[in-house]
Amino acid sequence: MAEHRGAAREHQPEQPPIELLGVLPAPDHRRNQQLCLDAGRALVLCGVFLVIPTAFGPADDGAAAAAAANKRRALLGFVAWILGVCLCLLGLTPAAPWVARAGAAVATTVLKFLSPPV
Repeated sequence: MAEHRGAAREHQPEQPPIELLGVLPAPDHRRNQQLCLDAGRALVLCGVFLVIPTAFGPADDGAAAAAAANKRRALLGFVAWILGVCLCLLGLTPAAPWVARAGAAVATTVLKFLSPPV
């Protein structure tokens, strides 16, 4: 039985070499990556701008409503920061085209939400 195990490896047909498409992705993929990076940067900055005042602001020990609002604001800032980091990493990852398109759709929605109407 041992002589048959190696025989299968010797008679495999040759496969053509894998061709690499190139170092740079397609132009629309680069646009999607840039859009993910831009929206990610915007969300990271918004998250930081939401969290910093709650961390270094004056502490009102007597107002329970203000403390609850600070906690909600800090949580919202943290979620925005995490989403921004995820979009930035998605923009830097050479992923499949459908992943980049999905990230670009999220990034477009985020940028429309963050930009003021003209």
